[in-house]
Amino acid sequence: MSVSKTAAEADKSIVKTAKAERKTQLRGKRGSAARRKMRGIRREKMNFTSDIKKELIKQQIGEEEKKAALSAYFSVCGAFAEDATADGAKTPRFFLVSETERVAEYFTEIFSDLFGDRLIVSRAVKDRLSGRSKLILEYPKDAEKVLCSLGLYEKKKGFCAGVPKEFFKDEARRNAYVKGAFLGGGSLTLPAEDKKTGYHLEFVFPDRFTLPESDKEADGGILARDFCKLAEEDDLLLKCVRRGGETVAYMKSKEAISDFLSVAGADGALKKFTAFCEKRERNNQVNRAANCSSSNADKTATAAVKQVIAIEKLVAAGEDKNLPAPLRELIEF
Repeated sequence: MSVSKTAAEADKSIVKTAKAERKTQLRGKRGSAARRKMRGIRREKMNFTSDIKKELIKQQIGEEEKKAALSAYFSVCGAFAEDATADGAKTPRFFLVSETERVAEYFTEIFSDLFGDRLIVSRAVKDRLSGRSKLILEYPKDAEKVLCSLGLYEKKKGFCAGVPKEFFKDEARRNAYVKGAFLGGGSLTLPAEDKKTGYHLEFVFPDRFTLPESDKEADGGILARDFCKLAEEDDLLLKCVRRGGETVAYMKSKEAISDFLSVAGADGALKKFTAFCEKRERNNQVNRAANCSSSNADKTATAAVKQVIAIEKLVAAGEDKNLPAPLRELIEF
């Protein structure tokens, strides 16, 4: 049996174990409660995000686009460090964290296409908050070669902050980088029916490594800012906000989100999103009409009550006799 085949079988075994652990957890009482809670809070977000990612994974891309997508995936899902060697030199290492087996498999295949080797699924860890299993992917061989090729490391300078300049050059690589970032750390939240929430699409950029003290901005912030510039080249406008140890690039306009889905080539998700927006708009129009009718009815009823009170006061004061005949007839009626 070949080494690559053995590694592949080991990866599948770890993934299978993670899935089995998740099923076991969900069968229990706590697991069921957690599952219901997660469905209530994140159902639309997870379902629609998953649909977009499934569609992006099916797309065929060229070698340069694969490189851009993989670099983006490393940037949003990777953790990086340098180890000192016996001669005083430094050598980089990394590992990747993936919440989705399908996305992990997709980028493992891209990695194999580019470097002729496999990322190894070393272990699966459970997230305490979501209850989901996360896969840890590593490459124990020549990490420096991989990171240099992806524009994330230079031998003399060390780790590189921001988006590599080569991925700005043409639309195909820019789009591939945006897709890779979404597959690794993106999500789309739709408005909930019973809550006053809005549309929200975001890309999360964690701080991958510590920058020199002279750099006032965190690594994740530099990466997010460069990402916004890259996306703006294709008329995708995002804003950035700092959130804990990460920076989030986001958009809240349904028009902007539609543009993203169009640029990403997610036509199926775009149709589904458009249908959702139209249905929500129809419901809002019905609610506005109902509220307007209710408001008008309330105003009419209030005016009628005021008129009755005024008439009663006139009658009590004997002033109704001074009113014109038509009004007296109306009062008597």
